[in-house]
Amino acid sequence: MTRGDKPPQRLRLRSDLALAHEEGACLPLRSTYGQCRACAQACPAEALTVSVASVELSDACTGCGQCTAACPTQALTLPELATLDAPVPPVTEPVELRIECRMVPAQAHRGETLVVPCLGALTPGHLMARAAAGIDVAVVDRGWCVGCESNCANGVPAQPARKALDVAALWLEAAGSTRRPVIVDAPLALSLRPEAIPPAPDEAPAIDRRRFFRAAIEKPAGRQRVDATPMGGDGRAAHPADARRASPERERQRDALLRLTEELGSEMPAEFYPQLHADPRCCDRRMCVALCPTGALNAADDGAASHLQWSSDRCIACGTCVRACPESALTLAPHGGSPGLHTLASHLRARCPDCGDTFTPTADQTSADAPAICPTCAKSRRFMDDARRQLFGALN
Repeated sequence: MTRGDKPPQRLRLRSDLALAHEEGACLPLRSTYGQCRACAQACPAEALTVSVASVELSDACTGCGQCTAACPTQALTLPELATLDAPVPPVTEPVELRIECRMVPAQAHRGETLVVPCLGALTPGHLMARAAAGIDVAVVDRGWCVGCESNCANGVPAQPARKALDVAALWLEAAGSTRRPVIVDAPLALSLRPEAIPPAPDEAPAIDRRRFFRAAIEKPAGRQRVDATPMGGDGRAAHPADARRASPERERQRDALLRLTEELGSEMPAEFYPQLHADPRCCDRRMCVALCPTGALNAADDGAASHLQWSSDRCIACGTCVRACPESALTLAPHGGSPGLHTLASHLRARCPDCGDTFTPTADQTSADAPAICPTCAKSRRFMDDARRQLFGALN
């Protein structure tokens, strides 16, 4: 979490399960244009149902954490993954870290071991952060994934950590690092595998009085949103812009690449940064700014002009801004950009002669002879004109 970001407010989706949800970071709940369903698609038990109104969790949840790895903003979390998510300090001596599924009995562990509920809960950022710190990561495959209850649907591969390892290896290679996370085959007898993932210690944070009563009225199968409407429904923002925060997973990946490129004297791979462009149709309505979940888009107003600014470091290429733009002025590419803050468009500002506020005139207003007025005052004038027509007939 970067400076200025508000701490996340998370609540359990079900009181009997540990999976917690941060509504303000969830793309489909923030906006009708946030069409993400990554968690539901990743869930091997098909226990998650996502809509613009709610995220619901059924009792089929196995607690594997694969949904947390798939979520682009880490709106879903498990308390036991906090160690995995924490920053990794550099090591002074070579260290090998073995990562094991929680089903594996402790007596089978060898050396320094990190236990996760399922190997599918690993993300590229988790692996890259450890590689950048000088740690050799070995994901231990016991041969138990086939037939496991957390690896049973949606075409999940036999080794659910494979995708995370492949993506991490690609980024590490692009940064010039020779360190790679690997999968180590160390089969154990299938008869030793539990029928279900053993329960984890309850590490959920304490709920204050207000949250306690809110949790008490949650639906058994999931928490229904009743206190906010997504932007784009009635025009009211479900979550204010100052509540946005950067994606923790993207920050992990970026910090790992920065650490490696500085150490090796290499360059940040351009493929890591998205590209976003605004064409002349951009008219400063700022829907994209209001709906950007990570705060990558902002409007800077210096009085004389308004500037649409975009940070490629914070952008997760979710496409919400592109879908929300009323003028279809934005185009997005997920790779090939450059780091830093970019100015996408600039608009001259005018002062409204009626109220004195500054605003961005439309193209027809700038070409008219009469001084332009702001949208609020223009609406008031139209209202008054309509009222006079109804009372006194046509105006001369």
